[in-house]
Amino acid sequence: MTHPTFLGLIPARKGSKGIPNKNLKILDDKPLVQYTIETALGSGRLDCIALSTDGKKIMDFASQFQGIETPFLRPPELATDSSPAIDVIRHAIDYYEAAGRSFDYVVLLQPTSPFRMPDVIDSAIGQIVRVQADSLVSLGKMPDRFNPYWAYEHSSGWFERVMQPTNMIARRQDLPDTYYRDGEIYITRTSLIRKGQITGGKVTALINENQFAINLDTMEDWVQAEQIVKQWKKITNPMYWS
Repeated sequence: MTHPTFLGLIPARKGSKGIPNKNLKILDDKPLVQYTIETALGSGRLDCIALSTDGKKIMDFASQFQGIETPFLRPPELATDSSPAIDVIRHAIDYYEAAGRSFDYVVLLQPTSPFRMPDVIDSAIGQIVRVQADSLVSLGKMPDRFNPYWAYEHSSGWFERVMQPTNMIARRQDLPDTYYRDGEIYITRTSLIRKGQITGGKVTALINENQFAINLDTMEDWVQAEQIVKQWKKITNPMYWS
């Protein structure tokens, strides 16, 4: 039986409005992008790990790590704040296919989620293979206070419930579990990417219980990351930092 192949893709452009020079900005003792590079290298199930960037400094930094491929500079039109992620992924698989290398799936690993562990990648790959899904997204459990069953929206001058369950849910204990995309990992069939989708087809999810999950978009997020990084390293040291 032929095993599906997986391209790990780390998108790391040089520009960022929310956090200037984000990917090379030092978080505790290393550039932000290094966290994701090391996590990807710790995975045992990625057939290739590539970094997609438009920045020569980022490329030169990543090329120091054995096992990380930096075969191209991303064109400027795919490195703006408005550049769709699907186009960035498609550019990478086009490059590899032109070079005679194809992959069944792409594993998207965004540097803005630095506190993921290698076993999350391996568990996600194992799950998508086991259930034969077309795409996978990692999810975190929504805190009760943010549960959409208790959410309101402002419409036509009045506030209305976003969701209208048949029966009013008054007790926290009766709320159904809901989940949000935590941004740590996306896996997509290459054939689905060709159709312009990152999640679609038969979708499965990895319920991620990472208490340190964060998505770095603003300087406020960065300050929060600085507050938790040392605790994260202390807890993960026996398995990761030794």
